[in-house]
Amino acid sequence: MLILTACGAGGGSDSGADVVMVGEDTEISYDEFGYDAEPAGDYTIAVVTKSAAIPVWESHIIAAQKAGEELGVEVLDYSPTKADNVEEQKRILEDLITSGVDAVVLAPANTEAVKGPVQELIDAGIPVVYDNTMGPSDVDYLTYVGVDNELVGEMIAEEMAERIGGEGNVLLMEGVPGQATSDIRKEAALEKFAEYPGITVESGVTNWQTDEGRKLAEDYITKWGDDLKAIVAIGGNQAEGAVEAVQAANMQDQVLISGFDVQEPQYTAVENGSEVFTVSQGVYEQAYLSVVAAVRALNGESVPRQINCPITIVTQDNLEEMDERPTALENR
Repeated sequence: MLILTACGAGGGSDSGADVVMVGEDTEISYDEFGYDAEPAGDYTIAVVTKSAAIPVWESHIIAAQKAGEELGVEVLDYSPTKADNVEEQKRILEDLITSGVDAVVLAPANTEAVKGPVQELIDAGIPVVYDNTMGPSDVDYLTYVGVDNELVGEMIAEEMAERIGGEGNVLLMEGVPGQATSDIRKEAALEKFAEYPGITVESGVTNWQTDEGRKLAEDYITKWGDDLKAIVAIGGNQAEGAVEAVQAANMQDQVLISGFDVQEPQYTAVENGSEVFTVSQGVYEQAYLSVVAAVRALNGESVPRQINCPITIVTQDNLEEMDERPTALENR
């Protein structure tokens, strides 16, 4: 078991407790961890997502702020204005070192690229919670709150493999190389697809973006033609670009597409049948429990090193109950 403490938080927490900087070397599920925390002081927690302008990250911010309201702590959004802007996020993290915040909840734009300022925050006695995207193993962050990304990749691949009957060519759309969410999910999905001898799978980078997803899908429609049976996205909005490419090629009746998250474009795509399924990664739990973990650590309470959030395959059958659009989370 590893628990490192710092005497007082970087923002000057008045709890009087030794702040826990590194969680216990254990992992538990989100429901085991629970949603309760009783702040022992006036805490300010900074939330830094990959971009405040992207709906899924807007949902993270909403859930974190709801946690702040319900737990009685101040939660401030410091997210970059542009998606996955590493330099902007690094500047934000560097500025937070002297801003007076007590803890930081971070979804890194690039895990390795922002490691330096994260370590500086930790060195300043400010605990860092990784929300959604796991931190590097050589950084003493507090905890990771998110999904088991290996399991996510396996679930996506298995679901699609079964839907195409274990036969055909599959395009796997990865996100940003260097982000743990992309790298781990991609490798796990490729390994699972390899268990089906009748499936040929190739992957390509889309940086989570719709336009890049469209272009990659167009390239593989040209490359494979009628042999293309499925397109799977392991995150981001690239699947919606694939939908556009497949529809433009009039192949919507022969190519199955899966998305990721349950935001407006994915919700609509599953609702109208242009995506056969999408994946909920429990964004509400990720952001809310990140704040809970930060509060408990500032109180001097132990926190597990990893908190696993729910993973759900979302189809037309459970779409409404799994809605994660900002408005739905505001009303949760």
